[in-house]
Parts: sequence; C-alpha cells; structure tokens
Amino acid sequence: MEYGAFLKIKREELGLSTRALGKKASVSGSYISMIENNKLNNPPSDDVLEELSKALKLTNTEIEMLYKLIDEKILPQRVKNKIKKLEKELNDCRNQLNVENNSNNGHIIVGDGNKINHSYDGTELCKELNGLSEKQKEKVLKFINEYIK
Repeated sequence: MEYGAFLKIKREELGLSTRALGKKASVSGSYISMIENNKLNNPPSDDVLEELSKALKLTNTEIEMLYKLIDEKILPQRVKNKIKKLEKELNDCRNQLNVENNSNNGHIIVGDGNKINHSYDGTELCKELNGLSEKQKEKVLKFINEYIK
C-alpha cells in the first residue's frame, strides 16, 4: 500500500473531504489530493505529516505504519543502512547495560560487569533496596533490567 492511499482511507473513515482535512492540517485540499494520489516527488515534511496525523486522529501504531510506508517507498538505501547500523549499536548497548546492587555499601551500579558506567548511592531507590531481603532485591533489579531492555 502507498502512504497516500493509507491517508486517503483514514480521511474517508472520518468522512472528511480533502478540503476539510486540509483546513484541519493547515494545508490546501489540492495538496492533500496530490499526497493521496502519489503525485509528489517527495513525501510531505515531518511538520505536515504531524499535522495530518493529528487531524486524522492517528494512533501511534498508525503513525508508525505511515512512516514505514513512506520509508519503504523513498528512503535512500544509504539512510536505511545507517538506521540499521544505529539500531544494532543501540541493541549492543542495551545488551551490555546491567543494573546491580552492591550489598556492601548500598550502591546501585550501572555497567556490563567489566566496566562501571555509573554508580548511584544515597538515592531513594538505594535506601529502599537496602531494606529488602536479597531475594526481593534480585526481583527489583531484574524488573529494572527488563524495563531498560
């Protein structure tokens, strides 16, 4: 499906004309028509897409789908490759991040076991953790790690 067709379906679901949608999104009705019929050389700007998304009351999932449809159509391969590389780096960072509790001095340590990225002490969380049993601490830290990843 083309992104223009997707937007047209959403517009029609709301019973809006291209003119009415254009008014809500602060663009002309003829521009909406050009978008829907894929008559543009480039997709609309992010600002226009944001206004269209608001006017069409798109959910986050629908907005994500819209951008995927746009990306699949026009995103240059070098940009796609860069995005994949950045996603891989982000996942590598997530895999290396771990939160641990140092029972000896009540610090919370963020790092990968080989390198400490940050150590927190004296925070409310540290104070709360110190009052828990070892088993309870494990559960809390496991939850934090899952949340981070």
